[in-house]
Amino acid sequence: MNKKYYMKYINSILLTLVFLFTSCALKKEYVIGDNKGVTSKKIVKAIEQNQNKFISLQARVKISYSSNNKIKSNTATIRILAGEKIWISAPLGAIRLLITKDSIQYYNKLERNYIKTDFSYIEKLISLDITYDMLEKLLFGQPVLDLSSRDFEKTLNKNNNQNPDKLRSYIFKKEVDFDYNQLIGLFYINPYNYKLNSQIFYKKNDSLMLKNQQTFSINYKNYTTLNKEVYPKKILFLDWNDKTINIDMKSVSINKKLNIPFRIPKGYNQVNVD
Repeated sequence: MNKKYYMKYINSILLTLVFLFTSCALKKEYVIGDNKGVTSKKIVKAIEQNQNKFISLQARVKISYSSNNKIKSNTATIRILAGEKIWISAPLGAIRLLITKDSIQYYNKLERNYIKTDFSYIEKLISLDITYDMLEKLLFGQPVLDLSSRDFEKTLNKNNNQNPDKLRSYIFKKEVDFDYNQLIGLFYINPYNYKLNSQIFYKKNDSLMLKNQQTFSINYKNYTTLNKEVYPKKILFLDWNDKTINIDMKSVSINKKLNIPFRIPKGYNQVNVD
């Protein structure tokens, strides 16, 4: 695999691990339908109570990247120190990525090059303000925006099919402003574990039903529980340009002591991404 592909690979990982900030919209204060006694305030409280509280996590994952009808797949190890670091390593350490609150570092043993830049690189990549905490939320089925009862949009969907935005969900809607762009965020809350079925973002002046509507979506499937922590085993990212990333977690361990080795070898060439 050449240098151009690896740059796309690292950009894709960064793109799929990020998004957005807060705003507000007035909505109904109650939920009707299947669970008449559940108010939007109770739903918001349940979302907050079911946020992950792990100290560390390690997962063996398969990452598949699709663009222009071409698919590339790689296995990798992800290690996370909650609130501090996200570390991704390809087999034999051929490629390693380290994300902290302040920096992004990456090296490629095959191409003998590396990237070392500050966290704002992700903001430049997608032209949005983001935080490190949002990266972690995206991986564990949590809304990247703080939801309130005023953001409640409508009751449970009646359908229960495999379309991510048609799974049984409580739906919240929130407006997001960035520079001259106004976006809408839709959050489909699973009524059984109060994690996300999906979170979707699109331009405010467009309709989500339009076939040519550009959206950024993150879909979650196959939630499981380990040490009282709930996490999705499958995560599908779809960006504005119809590029997709599928993350399939094969094995997960929580709250074990982790070694996070990262040292850029001597003699490697730095790639300028600024």
